[in-house]
Amino acid sequence: MAIVFMDGREGRRNTQDWQSIVAIYGGGMHTAGLKSDGTVVAVGNNEHGQCNTQDWRDIVAISAGNDHTVGLKSDGTVVVVGNNEHGQCNTQDWRDIVAISAGNDHTVGLKSDGTVVIPGGHTIGWHDIVAISVGHHLVGLKSDGTVVAVGRNEHGQCNIQDWRDIVAISAGNDHTVGLKSDGTVVAVGRNEYGQCNTQDWRDIGPFKK
Repeated sequence: MAIVFMDGREGRRNTQDWQSIVAIYGGGMHTAGLKSDGTVVAVGNNEHGQCNTQDWRDIVAISAGNDHTVGLKSDGTVVVVGNNEHGQCNTQDWRDIVAISAGNDHTVGLKSDGTVVIPGGHTIGWHDIVAISVGHHLVGLKSDGTVVAVGRNEHGQCNIQDWRDIVAISAGNDHTVGLKSDGTVVAVGRNEYGQCNTQDWRDIGPFKK
């Protein structure tokens, strides 16, 4: 499968030669692609070395922040390249990681025991987490279909306490979206551009009943 992007700024469209891509992720001004052989390709702004993934091997998942790129290896460890001004690349001591998410200036990992770790090996006290997503805030999906969130809440993007039957989550910079088991979608947070207007969405995703 080849991936082509219509936006050519910062070289992000230079993906014409990409082949055997199984996952893609767009960062602030760069794009990363995970290949079927476990290697990673990246194009775009490389001011902080965020596209220097040429030596990565055995990668099973990728994520990208504004200026850094994160790769989850098959052995549960994590590699990161790019801007480390806020310590977002300090994942050397992470182990047993099953999912990763990169925010603008931070990186979060989900461990096999359902806990969540941040750079430096610190955990945040969550348990029974099955998925994570990061914007300017951190969102976690629990095994019982409820959602937890911490971080900036200026626009109410962390007001998810009454969500139920959630099967997937995604965090934007200032809003949070949840996919329900019945194929409907809930959203909270900044709605300046209508990004939370999902009330009439139906039959979304493969999880609908």
